[in-house]
Amino acid sequence: MFTKIMTKKFCKLYAILTIVGCTLAGCAEDGGYEGLEPAVPADPSKPVTFKSYSPKEGSVRTLVFIEGTNFGTDVSNISVVIGGVAAPVIGSSGTKICCMVPRRSSRGDVVVTIKDATGKVLKEYQFDDLFTLYSSLQVNTLVGKTDRDNNSSILNGSFAEAEFQHPHWLQFDIDRETGDKILYCNDEENLAALRKINLTTEEVSTVFTKGQAGFYQVKSSVFDGQTRDTLFFVDDNGKGNWSDRHAMPNVFYTLRSEGFRKAYNYTYGQCSYSGVSMSDGTFFYNTWTNSEVFKAKQVWDASAQMWDGQALFNIKSNSADHTFMCKHPDDLYVYINGFNGVYRCAYDKVNKVLISSVRHVGDLGGGSGYVDAPGTAARFNRPRQGVFVKNKDYEAAGKEDIYDYYLCDHNNNCIRKITPDGEVSTFAGRGSVDITGKVWGWIDGDARETAQFREPCGICYDEETETFYVADRENKRIRTISVE
Repeated sequence: MFTKIMTKKFCKLYAILTIVGCTLAGCAEDGGYEGLEPAVPADPSKPVTFKSYSPKEGSVRTLVFIEGTNFGTDVSNISVVIGGVAAPVIGSSGTKICCMVPRRSSRGDVVVTIKDATGKVLKEYQFDDLFTLYSSLQVNTLVGKTDRDNNSSILNGSFAEAEFQHPHWLQFDIDRETGDKILYCNDEENLAALRKINLTTEEVSTVFTKGQAGFYQVKSSVFDGQTRDTLFFVDDNGKGNWSDRHAMPNVFYTLRSEGFRKAYNYTYGQCSYSGVSMSDGTFFYNTWTNSEVFKAKQVWDASAQMWDGQALFNIKSNSADHTFMCKHPDDLYVYINGFNGVYRCAYDKVNKVLISSVRHVGDLGGGSGYVDAPGTAARFNRPRQGVFVKNKDYEAAGKEDIYDYYLCDHNNNCIRKITPDGEVSTFAGRGSVDITGKVWGWIDGDARETAQFREPCGICYDEETETFYVADRENKRIRTISVE
């Protein structure tokens, strides 16, 4: 018996589960409970009949109930196809089938097939009434799994087999030879391994481990802005030498021609967390010390016989934080996530330099919180990777900046959206709230009404399919956000 008042959403979910549970157990036609019995197939000596199904409209994951006779209770002998896509069959009482509207069901035809114990088709039936599918923004799980205690490891294999330790940072790519769509995933915040997620073949492999590459604590990665043939890795090269910029490389690079498998030193510098490569090839990186932004390879140090970076400005005066940079697709700006907000730096394309950062959204003092609001009235809690996505409405209106910015709000367990004017809203996550008020977890479904994340850190975007990919760190899975 519940000791607390259930929320409206929880009550609705509880009611659905009760109905499904009754269906699984076997519901009498008068609504009574028949008790659990062994699953049996349809009786071939009796006719299979269909009456109706309901509801006849809804979104992905809507529960649909099909009524008739002699369905059997063995769901392995029952198939439902909605719009040409197999619908998961949850249970059958013999007179009522419960199934769920599948993803990517583009048509509304509902076809049910009933088989006997030998697998012979007793009846295939298509309803005259079409199911109306409502499109909605949905969160789904792409790959990754854990045991019941949320443990996992770095395990390669098919999407059904693969596991991640703590997926942290993502880069989207297309294989030049095969055309396969690829996600490169920094597994673990300090990069235990670089994982390759092949979206086309649905396989996960390991490109290299940290020990193989010689990294210390990689925090982020970024493709070069010109050819995308170089993948850079930015390293928190601590080891007790944060003040010595020549102690260890702070940026490494790998090459497409070598399958991104071998790392080379690019720059030496203080403890760093991210970098950006502009379309003209200019590379910028930031540091923990004084939260400075540097332009790479600008000052020759004769004693060290190497090129040093040129310090440009502090992101936030007299402060230090984990800060992460993201380049605007048109090179208008570089956004820097940190200090519980987002800073915006204009890029001078003539002189190839970033202009000092200006607070764009978030508390001016760096205070944390969770508030959807314009500009500095908005509140974040440990923002991480972000990605720019073209807004077709802005483009049609002829605006200069046609991109919205989406970022992982790590401690708020959600994905936030920022318009060019600084309007902040929650894009996905925090949809379900349990009776204790918890908004984090692992729940797929409607992006704002149902879905939950747990400390998301990485995000990237496939413009062709209009799909977001999210590194859901503590759920140890890769999630997707798309219109279904």
